[in-house]
Amino acid sequence: MGLETYQSMRDFRRTPEPKGKVSKRHGSRFVVQEHHASMLHFDFRLEMGGVLKSWSVRRGPTLDPAEKRLAVPTEDHPVEYLKFQGHIPEGSYGAGEHIIWDTGTYELTKGDDPLAQLEAGRLSFLLHGEKLRGEFHLVRMGRRENQWLLLKSKDEHAEPGWRLQLILDDPSFDKPAPKKRRAKSHAAQSSARKISSRKVAGGETVGASEAFGSKKLEGDLQLGVGRETVALTHLEKVYWPQDGYTKGDLIRYYYEISKFILPYLKDRPLIMKRYPNGIEGSFFHQHDVDEAPAFVRTVPLDVEEGRTVDYIVGDNLPTLLYMANLGAIERHPWHSRTANLERPDWVVFDLDPENVEFREICEMALTSRRVLERLGLQSHAKTSGSRGIHLYVPLKPVHDYELVAEFAEMVAALVVRESPELATVERSLKKRQRRRIYIDHMQNARGKSVVAPYSVRPRLGATVSAPLEWSEVERKKITPQDFNVRNILRRIEQKGDLFKPVLKGTQTLDAAMDELRSIYGEAKRRR
Repeated sequence: MGLETYQSMRDFRRTPEPKGKVSKRHGSRFVVQEHHASMLHFDFRLEMGGVLKSWSVRRGPTLDPAEKRLAVPTEDHPVEYLKFQGHIPEGSYGAGEHIIWDTGTYELTKGDDPLAQLEAGRLSFLLHGEKLRGEFHLVRMGRRENQWLLLKSKDEHAEPGWRLQLILDDPSFDKPAPKKRRAKSHAAQSSARKISSRKVAGGETVGASEAFGSKKLEGDLQLGVGRETVALTHLEKVYWPQDGYTKGDLIRYYYEISKFILPYLKDRPLIMKRYPNGIEGSFFHQHDVDEAPAFVRTVPLDVEEGRTVDYIVGDNLPTLLYMANLGAIERHPWHSRTANLERPDWVVFDLDPENVEFREICEMALTSRRVLERLGLQSHAKTSGSRGIHLYVPLKPVHDYELVAEFAEMVAALVVRESPELATVERSLKKRQRRRIYIDHMQNARGKSVVAPYSVRPRLGATVSAPLEWSEVERKKITPQDFNVRNILRRIEQKGDLFKPVLKGTQTLDAAMDELRSIYGEAKRRR
């Protein structure tokens, strides 16, 4: 057992896959990865003996006990592969998109030595995943070393007739038509001229003003944006089934809002949260981007364990639309820019509610604002677009992430002291008291992010993260659901970009940190 075969098959100067090593920790985790290689298949992996024992399952696992799945053993993989997903470049072994489909832990139903059971040709185990649960069996077919069957037991988690759903569409995958009737797009209710794949047959490029002047977008489209051409696909796909908004509607929104959102993305690494089948389908996070059009700037950044990740940088309109075409509904920028990567230019507090009214979240935002003002700092609020409020403190980029995170933690604790009956810094939902607002200060670490102003959210109504006036917070008459893709531009026309001051940070934390250390030092002396 080892990784020699795995490592000899890969050029780690080209592939983002982890080189890895045999782990001294003998865990019991599993992962199933959807692998869009030359032929779509699923990689089923069980941790044992410090590596991942791996099988290629062409049709993927199933919860239907009547179905049998052929599982072909492949080389052992490093345990770091439990978290791997990304694009393996052309010319590399296993080239294609590689996405985590399910993950969790497993336990043997008999005995305690999985390697011995594999050697004997039958391994029975319980899976504790998000999608796969209950008892499964891996059974070797006679004396055929390279052919096993993956079987589901008849238990409470079995589902006769169960059908596997892909994260990414693939025309080669045999799947039934969706049972839900496709919702009609709001934009599609007009009978006006439409731009479709027939319009651009043979690679004809359509200008952005002409394309987005159409009431309906469908099919595929070569979109001309300045000197660049952005390939758009499956524009008719419904992303918000209950509202009828399509992928084309999402891309149109980012085109129309680009003037206002791009300043908050420019020069910043972006994390993509992709919903290739809309908000009711599976999603995955993508940090590493190995292949992208020439107009997309990427920056290589060191992450944990010495790995380098190529992040997209939010520089321009073509990049904004390219990301939307990938199903990236939200925009998640870093808190720092590439030119000064280790020094963030804002601090963020995410006021995350649990079973409280939005007016109470507004009150918590006002309490947080007062605490910051006593420290000599101005702050700005926006809806999260989901349930809560984000509070930004603009900064001159002179402090490192460590100090900014320390500041945020101390402020959050001070807010809880001001309002102990409503605020908490307890991260665990199980340990958190009911009817509390979590003052999340932990998103200020290097590489963390929250959604940008004017970013769409994958929520009912296609809500948008909307900058607020403090007077609106004081009146407590608003909710995140008030702001969406249909009305945010009209709001900007009336009020302008309320978040502009965040882009012009001149504040530093020096005096505030002195005051906080004094406050906490005095409190410690009193104890």
